[in-house]
Amino acid sequence: MMKIYFLLNCLSEFKAGNYFDKYLPSCQLSMGVNLPDNPKDYELVVPWNYKKIIQGYKCNNIVIFHSSDLPKGKGWAPIFNAFANKLEEYVISAILLDENVDAGDVICKAKFKIKNNYTAEFIRQVDEEITMIMIAKILEKFKGIKLTGIKQDKTKESYYKRRYPKDNKLDINTELRNLIPMLKGCEKKHPSFFEYNGDEFIVSIKPKIQPSFPKDLEITFQ
Repeated sequence: MMKIYFLLNCLSEFKAGNYFDKYLPSCQLSMGVNLPDNPKDYELVVPWNYKKIIQGYKCNNIVIFHSSDLPKGKGWAPIFNAFANKLEEYVISAILLDENVDAGDVICKAKFKIKNNYTAEFIRQVDEEITMIMIAKILEKFKGIKLTGIKQDKTKESYYKRRYPKDNKLDINTELRNLIPMLKGCEKKHPSFFEYNGDEFIVSIKPKIQPSFPKDLEITFQ
């Protein structure tokens, strides 16, 4: 039985158990807030929305999933920036651990078109499911052999800055149509807001008809 270890900020953060049962039923799941003493005991070690920089590990089985088309979109808030920058496609990159952040060799990428009724809340949900699908495909492709990828082209890299709550403030003098990308990109945990006569008002939107899992999903190995 193949074993997978999920590295978490805190144990309560892992909400993807149902996806694990659906796509990786024959694998043994372990999780913790620290890297295992012997990472080689696992087929994959997966940092799950992990917020710390991993240093000093040379194992080839630590795979990071970053929600952008690397080397484009390194850094912070990739889901928000997919909407703010009006990207046509949403991409998740699976990369090997590297001493530099988001700089590892690219193993595979998943992508689908960002439809008009998609929001950050929806994207985050399918992001988790697609990551599980990618893990299953990586295990299938590299069963018994060393994980490999291709080096990123540094000449094409770009970075997203860290976002703070104040960055979600709306300019009420801006036309609504120009605010929609930002409204789509904000989430309940990080809501957009505006200030009026000294008070702050939170704004959130959702489509009348909820979108379904993207049927145009493509996963390709590099």
